[in-house]
Amino acid sequence: MTTLPRPLEGSEPGPAAPETVLSDRAGDVLGLQEATSPPVAPMDPIAHAISTLDAVSGQMAPTEVGGRSRRREILDAASELFAVRGYRGTSLRDISGKVGISHPGMLHHFKSKDALLDAVIDDLEGHAQHVIDHIDTFDTITTERLEKIVKGDFVTDSQEMLLFAVLSTEAIAPDFPCRLRLIRLRRVYEHIAEHVLRAFEARGELVEGLDLAWAGRLLISMRIPLITREATIGAVQPSSAGVAGPDYLRLIEMLLR
Repeated sequence: MTTLPRPLEGSEPGPAAPETVLSDRAGDVLGLQEATSPPVAPMDPIAHAISTLDAVSGQMAPTEVGGRSRRREILDAASELFAVRGYRGTSLRDISGKVGISHPGMLHHFKSKDALLDAVIDDLEGHAQHVIDHIDTFDTITTERLEKIVKGDFVTDSQEMLLFAVLSTEAIAPDFPCRLRLIRLRRVYEHIAEHVLRAFEARGELVEGLDLAWAGRLLISMRIPLITREATIGAVQPSSAGVAGPDYLRLIEMLLR
């Protein structure tokens, strides 16, 4: 049986101060917790993820009929540039130039750069919601299928995951727009990872006594630097291109019996 290092006792952070407790409601800015509030019972990871995104589902823009709309073209261009240059490193004129639209024409669709970032994150949240909507398909997931999913996530043109990685890194800055939305989205992915691990645990295929919440956080935390490694080192050292997926699979294998 593989021996997996466990977190040191007492290394888990204590409860956040009331003024820093984040809400699991996507529409809230902060969820302030009364000091006298009774402790809340642990929630199933997917129920927790759903409660995090349930205020977002109504904000999704309808799919355009009859081809891509100009708004969709702007969103795709913004996502591509944000994934490479970051939000702060991309101007609205960069995006309008890539689309081939005038600057005033783009402002007709998005009044500001922050509004455009909001819409880009709507897309990321929509992807997470899609995964949750089909979460029952993960209840019987095999290592072979998991390997196929991981390889798909780490191909060099996996712009969505690179976008999430770059924006998450920028969100370290306290004044970054949509910072709390990115924090919540990361927590959603952690809950999804925990749910997937629970399916393996139910079949007795995980390391005995594994803390699933900790393992879910570990998997998502390691995903971001591995994706950025693929996009940077792989570009200047071709021999290391494509190694992020296998590295991630080796990490998952450490969790399995």
